[in-house]
Amino acid sequence: MANDVEALCKASPETMLADGTSHYTEFTWDVPIAPEPYPEMDSRPSTASSRDGAQVDPRFEQDWESLRLKWVESFMKVRVKDVLTEFYAILIDLFDSYAFMGLDLSASQHTIGMDDWKHLLISCGLLEGQPEGGLAWSQVCTWFEDAAGIRDGRPYLAQRLTRAHYLELLMRTAGYAMCDQPKGQYQPEAGRPPMPLDEGLFRFITDILIPVMDIYDDDPIRKDAVQHQNLIVIQQNRPSIRSIYAFLAQSWPHCDGEKVVLPSTLRYVMEFAREKLQGGDAPAPAEAAGAAAGAAAPAGEEAPKAAQGPDFAAIFGGEERLNEAQLSAILESFDHIIEKVTANRPEPSEQRALLFWEFFEVLMEFCRELLHSTGQPLDQGIPAFVQTALAFMGLVDLGEAALPLPTDAGGAYGDDDGGEEE
Repeated sequence: MANDVEALCKASPETMLADGTSHYTEFTWDVPIAPEPYPEMDSRPSTASSRDGAQVDPRFEQDWESLRLKWVESFMKVRVKDVLTEFYAILIDLFDSYAFMGLDLSASQHTIGMDDWKHLLISCGLLEGQPEGGLAWSQVCTWFEDAAGIRDGRPYLAQRLTRAHYLELLMRTAGYAMCDQPKGQYQPEAGRPPMPLDEGLFRFITDILIPVMDIYDDDPIRKDAVQHQNLIVIQQNRPSIRSIYAFLAQSWPHCDGEKVVLPSTLRYVMEFAREKLQGGDAPAPAEAAGAAAGAAAPAGEEAPKAAQGPDFAAIFGGEERLNEAQLSAILESFDHIIEKVTANRPEPSEQRALLFWEFFEVLMEFCRELLHSTGQPLDQGIPAFVQTALAFMGLVDLGEAALPLPTDAGGAYGDDDGGEEE
C-alpha cells in the first residue's frame, strides 16, 4: 500500500486508543447526503422549500389529495408540493378574494367561477390578444376539464372551481408561461433545458402572481368593499347582484357564445329607468303591444286594466332606488367607467363584455361616482342600484319591458328569444 493512502481497519490494534477502549474514528462527509437514493427524487424544490418549520394550513393536505395531476411526473409532484406549501396561504387569500362574491358563502367549501379565473388571467396579461399574452382560452378550458374530470364542460364561464381545481389550473398556467412557452427572460439559453415545473411555479408566483395581488391590495374598489358598512350591505345584496348579472347576461359571439353582460345592455337599463322617471312616453316593445290591446277593446267597454300600463313613477321612484339625478350622473360617467374596468381586455373595446367580477367593479364604480357627484355614501348607493335593476327585471317578467338585442359596431347578434335569461 502506498504511503499516501490511509487504511482504517477496526480490527487493527493501531486504530485503538492508548487505553484500548475504542477502535473506531469519527469523521464527517465533505458533501451533503440527499434524503433519497436518487438525486432526481430529492423532495426539496430547486428554488425554495417550506420544510424549514413553516406552519401548514390543515386544508392543504385535503386540497393536495384532491388534485388529479395526471400530467405531472411522480418525482416532480413532491417538489411542486413543497412550492405550493410555501405559498399556500397567499394563494388561498387570492382565491377567497374572488369567492367573496361567490354563489353561496354558507357552503362548507367556497368556490370561484371560471369567469373569475379568466379575470385573473387577464389581470396577469397572459391571454391571447394581450400584448405579452399567448394563452388560448380554449386551452384553459381543456385544463379545467382535466382537473375536474368532466367532458365538454360548456358553458365554461359558469363552471365553479374548488380550491383543488384552482391550484391545478395555477400549476398548468405556470407550466405554460414558464416552462412550455416562456417569453423574454424566462427563455432558456441555447442548448439548455427548459425550466423545471417546480421552479416555473415558484417564478410564476413570485414574478407574475404576487405583483398582481399587490395591485389588488391597492385597488380602491376592493378596499371600499371590505369597509364594515359596505361589507354588510354587499353581503346582504350579493344574491341579488348575482341574479341581476344572470338576468342581464346574453349570448355573445365574441365570448364563444357564452352569456355575459354587455355594457350596451346595462346602459339601456339605466336609460330606461331615467326615462320613466322623467315621464317619457316612448313605448318599449311590450308597452306598444299593451296599447294596441287597449285600442282593440269594444266600444263602450273600459280597456283592460293591464293595457293602461304600469305606474313607472311608483316602480322606479322612492328613496330606496336611484333618482333621476343619480341615474344621469351614472350615465355621464358610463363610458369612462367601462373603459377603466375593461382596459386590460384582449378584445377591441366594441367587442368587450363584462365578466361577473367586472360587473361588480362597474357597480362599485357607479356608486363611487354617486359619492363624488351627489354625496350618497356607498352603503346607500349599492342597494339603490340593486333595487333599480330589480325593478326593471320585474317589468321584463310582466312583459312591460324587454332586453335589447346584443349589438356591437358590426351589427346585431342575439338569441332567438332576444337574449333574455329564463
